[in-house]
Amino acid sequence: MDFLPLGDVELHYTSLTSLDYGVGGQHYGTMDGWLRGEDVRGELRLTNLAPRRPDNVNLPTLRGLLTTEDDALVYVEMNGIATLRPADDARVFVTSLTFRTGDARYAWLNTLFGVLEGVLDTVALTARGRAYRCQPTIGGMEPGRGQAE
Repeated sequence: MDFLPLGDVELHYTSLTSLDYGVGGQHYGTMDGWLRGEDVRGELRLTNLAPRRPDNVNLPTLRGLLTTEDDALVYVEMNGIATLRPADDARVFVTSLTFRTGDARYAWLNTLFGVLEGVLDTVALTARGRAYRCQPTIGGMEPGRGQAE
């Protein structure tokens, strides 16, 4: 698999509430930001419903909208893992990234599987990262070929 740059991402929490379950917890937040790439650019509005595991690992679960610069609406989903970086208490995260739209100009996003890697500054509540599209390198394989017989 090849990872091809999709764009840079920046997100800012506009609200964030954390619930402590005693063992683990739940984060609920809203975020605004942007995605800027060569093929797609626009503003993001997301909701994050991230569980916090008992081992202090967060599971980002983001849903929302991308409004492109040419006014297409695209639904966005991200699911991932965020670990604490002890040196500065930042969260280093990796998420999947998928899209859905009915806008023909961006129909190619409907079959794109991407990943986003980045860092959340837990003081400024700002996340910065880079999104990549996953490009399969296995292609043209006939059914049954390459399998043990």
